[in-house]
Amino acid sequence: MMRRIGAVAALASAALAPAALADDSSAMLGAGGIVLTKSADIRMAVEDLFLSPTAVKVHYVFANDSANDIDTIVAFPLPDIDNYEYSESPIGTTLDTTPNFVGFKLLIDGKPVAATAEVRAIQDGRDVTAQVLAAGAPLDVVIGGGYDKLQKLSKSARASLIKQGLLEGDDSYTHAKWTTTTKYWWKMHFPAHGTVSVDHTYQPVTGQTFFTTYALSDKEQWSDYAKNYCIDASTRATIAGGFAAMKKATGNDGLFNQYTTQFVIKTANNWKGPIGRFHLTLDKLKPSNILSLCWAGNLAKTGATRFESTLTDFAPKADIKFLVLELPAPGQQ
Repeated sequence: MMRRIGAVAALASAALAPAALADDSSAMLGAGGIVLTKSADIRMAVEDLFLSPTAVKVHYVFANDSANDIDTIVAFPLPDIDNYEYSESPIGTTLDTTPNFVGFKLLIDGKPVAATAEVRAIQDGRDVTAQVLAAGAPLDVVIGGGYDKLQKLSKSARASLIKQGLLEGDDSYTHAKWTTTTKYWWKMHFPAHGTVSVDHTYQPVTGQTFFTTYALSDKEQWSDYAKNYCIDASTRATIAGGFAAMKKATGNDGLFNQYTTQFVIKTANNWKGPIGRFHLTLDKLKPSNILSLCWAGNLAKTGATRFESTLTDFAPKADIKFLVLELPAPGQQ
């Protein structure tokens, strides 16, 4: 049964500047762990997962239960980037570099490994990488200065891509109509009756917006929050208390900075059987922040900002999405 977890800290009572509603927001994009073709012999013995709005750290121990060595390719998929959608709607936290816009790093048995990046342009399920590259266009448009490069295409290249339905626009503006997919892959050796450790880290694409009193008063919006992040009655009361403190201090309703992060964990089901030992650590970054998520196990507070859970024989049924609410610093609103 999915538990409702509301991990709450006392709210600061510092005076805040008058609140101002804004439409600035960025989208959360889910990423996860490494992916292997489904195997009947390799199991995930251990997964230690650390999540915060700014960092993901994963430590795996894989066991090969067979009498034979296994060599296979393992991949880490980055979030897909819909260049058309995100030409107008910003995405969450990313590095302004391509192809590694999340700062992915990999260790195998404690040693750094250079993975190979594979970047594709996909439109309606069709691979259009060759057409995009032939025109001299960047595969990733919204990250790493790609939009400026797109605008500098020659008239003939632009016309060719428009004719193929890959671009929209004219000489004054251009929008790409493909999605960029990126994955890192590497070869891995799993020795017979042996174990291999894998560590990787990256910056999640955390979405950011403002959480206002409207979210508490509007039934439809609140229903979405309650469903997606399992905000329970005590957590709701703490949020309401925060708004009351802001109102008292400033005379305005105030707002929270809202951060949403997703970790794709269901791909762990590709391994043989469930995860033997799964340990989750969540860090909300500041003691005064509010953390909420839906989680199937116990979640114990182990520090001022940290919460931990350990499960055995864990078969993930849903990805991890969590919400962090932060009081803006004085003068930030």
